[in-house]
Amino acid sequence: MRKTLIKLGIALVLAALGLVLWDSSQSIAELWVSIDPNSLVGFGALIEKSVDPDLWTNVMLPLLTEPAWLAPLVPGVLLILAGRPWKRSAATDAETESQAA
Repeated sequence: MRKTLIKLGIALVLAALGLVLWDSSQSIAELWVSIDPNSLVGFGALIEKSVDPDLWTNVMLPLLTEPAWLAPLVPGVLLILAGRPWKRSAATDAETESQAA
């Protein structure tokens, strides 16, 4: 499971690197519009009608102005961190040894 998380995280980080090399100034909204403009409009309408208009205006629109490379980078880094093996600290090892004795 950990290896899968790390591999997926690395793939997302590489995708972010590709977006930086392709066009680092492009926003998430610009990338979305270049792929399918109608889906962005439909998503906005769905959020405004079904959830809350303020969510679209105050949360989603500012997020869509962020650089496109952040979209895969943030989950990629989180997946890598979630998949890495955690090392126990020296304090935890000392407590375990003192409890065993």
